[in-house]
Amino acid sequence: MSIKTGDIAKDFTIKDYLGNTIKLADLKGKFTLLAFFRNAECALCNLRVHQLLNVYPELQKKGLQILAVFESTEESIKNSVGNKEMPFSLIPDPTKKLYQLYDVESSWLGVIKTIIIGKKEIKEAEKLGFQMKKVPGMKMDRMPAEFLIGPDLRMQIVKFSNKVTDHISI
Repeated sequence: MSIKTGDIAKDFTIKDYLGNTIKLADLKGKFTLLAFFRNAECALCNLRVHQLLNVYPELQKKGLQILAVFESTEESIKNSVGNKEMPFSLIPDPTKKLYQLYDVESSWLGVIKTIIIGKKEIKEAEKLGFQMKKVPGMKMDRMPAEFLIGPDLRMQIVKFSNKVTDHISI
């Protein structure tokens, strides 16, 4: 975890699942939440996206934009988390380019912690229709990470999760 608060965000250019090009340098002057998820089918990741969707209009009024990165293909995103219109960018990263650039880690201990401590979130995800299931090619031990990047492209908040349900407080 070499990234810390105050660091300049690592620059990248990538396409979202709709084919739009996103350049981090173009986001200068805005607050950006760069959120890394496990994959597009992850029930707990979809729960977090749902939570962000609920507060996004208010966050957007305050000048925040969101980039949500998934270790999934465009097709997988279109068939799951992106199956409805989204007000923020969903980025497929099946080759893990951004995960590696931002040092996003994997942890089986984090998965175990989630199973033991995250029962409330698991039930909440299931209640919303997000099923806990294994999908071929899914990296089960990927831990989420979130970075609040300031208008000067410096890290305001750095959150490397130690369990799947661990995020920056909304």
